[in-house]
Amino acid sequence: MEPVQLEIPRDRALRGGDAFEVFSDHGTGQMDTAIPITDRPRPFWEGAAPKRGHFRDGHLSGRHLDQVAPDGHLEGRHLLDPHGWPAALLRFTTTPHYFGEVGFAVGTIDGRGNRSAELSPVVTRVINSFPRAADGLSIAGFDATARRLSVSFTASVDL
Repeated sequence: MEPVQLEIPRDRALRGGDAFEVFSDHGTGQMDTAIPITDRPRPFWEGAAPKRGHFRDGHLSGRHLDQVAPDGHLEGRHLLDPHGWPAALLRFTTTPHYFGEVGFAVGTIDGRGNRSAELSPVVTRVINSFPRAADGLSIAGFDATARRLSVSFTASVDL
C-alpha cells in the first residue's frame, strides 16, 4: 500500500480565506467531483483572516491607508518570489492505494465558500504495490475421488 503526496502551488493570486480540496478518480478514469478526498477544505494561508474588500478590512492599517497587506507579504525567500510575495508548495498526502493508475485534481474555494467551477489539470500516479495478504488460510476439505483440495481464507481487506 502506498500513499501519494501531492504538491499544490500557492501564489499571490490566492488570498486569506481561500482554500483547496483534492478530488480523485479512485482508479476508474472518471473524476469524482462530488466528494473530495480531503476531509475538509484546506486553507492556502493557515490562520489568515479572509479578505473582505476595500473599506472592510483593517482600514488605515495597510501600506496605502486603505488596505491590509496581502497574506504572507515578505514571507518566504527574500527577494526571490515575485515582488516579495511568497509562492509555496503545500503538501497533501492521500490515503494509501495498492495498485493502479489513480488521477487527482484540485479545486479551489474562495473566502466566502464559493467553489471554483474548474479543477486543476488531472495529475495521474501509477501505484504498483501489493494489497495486504489474505488471512486465515486453511484446508477446508479433500475430495479423494476427484483429487480436489479445498481451502478457505479471508480475502485481503484491500480487495
